[in-house]
Amino acid sequence: MKLGWPLFQLSVHLMDYVVAHELAHVKIPGYHADFWRLLGRSLPEQEARRAELDELGQRMWMGEVA
Repeated sequence: MKLGWPLFQLSVHLMDYVVAHELAHVKIPGYHADFWRLLGRSLPEQEARRAELDELGQRMWMGEVA
């Protein structure tokens, strides 16, 4: 697992999502239903955080918010 420096510019609750997401991939590669179930068990609000990160990602480039 490799975490880049832009991660550390995120708010803590989004950092938590990214780390939990990557750790879930250690156990389950890919994006099958089992992956999302595991992530949801460890982070029940993962869908809202994912949506927030996706929205923020549309405005970011190399960690700088436009």
